[in-house]
This record gives sequence, structure tokens and C-alpha cells, in this order.
Amino acid sequence: MNPLRPLSEVELAEWEQAYISVECYLRALQVRNRLLVADMVRAILFRASDRQAREPEKVPRILAMEETLKAVADWTSDVLDVQLEDNRLAARGRLALLLADMPGKWQPVFLAQSPWPRPFVEKMRSAYLAAGPQFALLTMTPQPLELNALGSGAAQWFGMMERRPLMKKMYYGGILACIAAIGWLIWKG
Repeated sequence: MNPLRPLSEVELAEWEQAYISVECYLRALQVRNRLLVADMVRAILFRASDRQAREPEKVPRILAMEETLKAVADWTSDVLDVQLEDNRLAARGRLALLLADMPGKWQPVFLAQSPWPRPFVEKMRSAYLAAGPQFALLTMTPQPLELNALGSGAAQWFGMMERRPLMKKMYYGGILACIAAIGWLIWKG
């Protein structure tokens, strides 16, 4: 572990934002053990720090989150022995983590190097397969719109208003008169 060089206040604030972002992401994956989270965040931030030496134009928070997503996707891909689409952990992978009870029973295994406990690997693989979509061919046929008596009457009334512009003007005039009367009552009251 290499010691960090002294950081300016701005750099320190940027790396603190990076720390918070990574920590929040791991907590969203329901990793609750603070010691494990701190250790994972530290490892990810060191990788992001190495990248920043090569990519100084990128903000530390962005680098840290890219490293976090890459670490989680690589780990999940290794555990599942499956290439993830776009090398990212999608909803199906997050669901597999939950179905395999990673937050409850297997937190120390998360982001750890292999070998992983066989029961955990089996649970992850079966959960990943079970989390897949079950497609079924469905057909939708249009059905006539059924209105109740009130809806049917309102539809007829508005249809009649479209055919008779004088009735439409009287209707809107009545609404304006009601609003004016209410305003006058409020003003006088």
C-alpha cells in the first residue's frame, strides 16, 4: 500500500465525494458491514487514484464510480462464469445477488477473490438463471370502450357541444360567470 501524497483542500473534497458515491453504491447493493464497505471503497479508490495519474482530466468521483462498476461486473462475471452484457451488472445481476442472499449470508464473499464457497456459487448461478425473463407470445385484440351511464351521457353532451357552437359559448360563458360570482363573493366577504 503506497502512502498518499498530501492533497489540497479541493482534491480532498473531490476524493471525499468519490468515497461517498462508492459507499452509497455498495450500500444500494445492500452491503451493510461497515468494515467490509470501507475496505472495498479503499481498494476501489486506490484503483481510481492510479487511473487519475493516467487520466487527469477526469473527476475522481467519475473515475471511482467507473472502477466500482467495473469491479462489481468483473466479480459477478467471474462468479457466474458468464460474460455480462456491456460488461456491466444489470438488473438481472443485482436480482441474482439478492436471490442468493448475498446481503444476508454472503457479504464477506462479495468482491473477494476466488475461491468462493461452493454453495454461494451455486446459489448465484441458479439465481441468475431464474432472474431471466420468461417471454410468452401474447396477442391483444382491441375491445370497444365501455362507458357507464354517466360517461356515456357526458360523451354525448360534449359531442353535442361540438356540433352547436352557440351552446359551447354559452357553457363557457356560464363557467366564467360562476368564477366571477365566486370572486365577487370572496372579495365582498
